[in-house]
Amino acid sequence: MSETKYALVTGACQGIGYQLALQLSKAGYKVIGCSPPSVDEIKTTALTVNEITGGKLHVLYNNAGIAVIGPGIETSEEDLTNVFNVNVIGHINMTKYFAPQVINAKGTILYTSSVAARVPLAWISAYNATKAAIDQYALTLHGELKPFGVRVHSVITGGVNTAIFDPNLPAKFEDSYYNVPGAEASFKASATMSRDLNISPEKYAKQIVADIQSRCDPGFNLYHGAKAYLLHCASRILPFWLFEMAVQIYFKEYQVFRTIAKNVKQGDYKKKNE
Repeated sequence: MSETKYALVTGACQGIGYQLALQLSKAGYKVIGCSPPSVDEIKTTALTVNEITGGKLHVLYNNAGIAVIGPGIETSEEDLTNVFNVNVIGHINMTKYFAPQVINAKGTILYTSSVAARVPLAWISAYNATKAAIDQYALTLHGELKPFGVRVHSVITGGVNTAIFDPNLPAKFEDSYYNVPGAEASFKASATMSRDLNISPEKYAKQIVADIQSRCDPGFNLYHGAKAYLLHCASRILPFWLFEMAVQIYFKEYQVFRTIAKNVKQGDYKKKNE
């Protein structure tokens, strides 16, 4: 009789997480979905899952994520704390308390990172930073867990048709250093990027499940989603000034920044309430 395989996916209620849970289930895994909001609840959940799995968790998929949009120097402390707690600290704590079960199964740990970790995307600096942070954490973990027979992957995600940025336009755009003509359109271009150039969450999840099931290790970074590998390569090959300019032009930022630079030269760069 074949061994029952278990997978746990965080953020499994919608979008990428939902499709990952569905595709893993179709591949024969018994899937558990959860998103514990605190360390104490992570500990409790780990004990519950340990009873369900018999101490062997074959896939731990740290997928839960949120985003915040706005100029980096104007991000609120609350938003900054929330995005790091969900996208970084939560994943690290999940890994800490579920690692023994994954080690017992010689399983796989995955993290949903992003091309945002490689690309200078304006207006989402906090989100970019979390994706770079979890990618680097996973990179180190790859070596630390390899002796135990555990695979670790960071998924560099390109365009996937999800709602992660939909509700995140700045509420007080008028009170900003960046309140110049074209800025609001640029904010919206960043907010809708996952809607404009993408693949479906279903296709994305199928590709990743195929990687998980591969007998040959597909490598540390997995590149899935529209333009994921292309953007990664561009970030490594092109001169930074050219790559940055290309990104700014695509997301309607270039002219905004030129306007602000012109205003600064004229001494007109303060917020309206200053």
